[in-house]
Amino acid sequence: MRTNIVIPMKDPQLSKTRLDPQLSSRQRQALALSMFKTTLSFFNKYFPQHHLLVVTASEFISDIACTYGASVLIETKLGLRQAVESAARWSLNNDFQSQLLIPADIAELDYREFERLLMIYRPVPSVLLCPAFDLGTNALLTTPPNAIPFLYGIDSSLAHQRVAQERDIVCQVIKLPALALDIDTPDDLELLALLSSPVTQELNKLCKTA
Repeated sequence: MRTNIVIPMKDPQLSKTRLDPQLSSRQRQALALSMFKTTLSFFNKYFPQHHLLVVTASEFISDIACTYGASVLIETKLGLRQAVESAARWSLNNDFQSQLLIPADIAELDYREFERLLMIYRPVPSVLLCPAFDLGTNALLTTPPNAIPFLYGIDSSLAHQRVAQERDIVCQVIKLPALALDIDTPDDLELLALLSSPVTQELNKLCKTA
């Protein structure tokens, strides 16, 4: 089953605004860019068999994505929902049977978690999601790519489950501890400070010195 891995990414100048005033604008941009590049590098290294698509309105981000061998979909409309809807259409038009949406702000990506996620049996149609600690959606695997509407926002993992149930679509929820931590709020920064891997240490350093 051909799976398209989709990474939406804002212009770094517009990223991580909820971390203000804990981080300066420069720190927020450095943090967002570091996590984005780490995400691209991770999938290139561990899952080269899967196609990568970056959805962005930023030419700067587009150029970075291309250096990692990712395809780019320029989406100028505002909002994550519009971006991922465009990505789903792109996935369908390019003959992908599944689409995996991943944010570019996961603190630490774990190969074993993604291997488990991608190996789970997926009937057609189906939805497989990994909730964030705050009940957002940190991974959304849809088969076909447009199996359900995309409902990002507060408690979006619950919203995605509800819409799948309303449509009688199989929805599996898998809880993965590393994938559950995205960096969006001051509380997330506090959790990040408790982690000690090389990747998270580098992120913590950026938050203090950039």
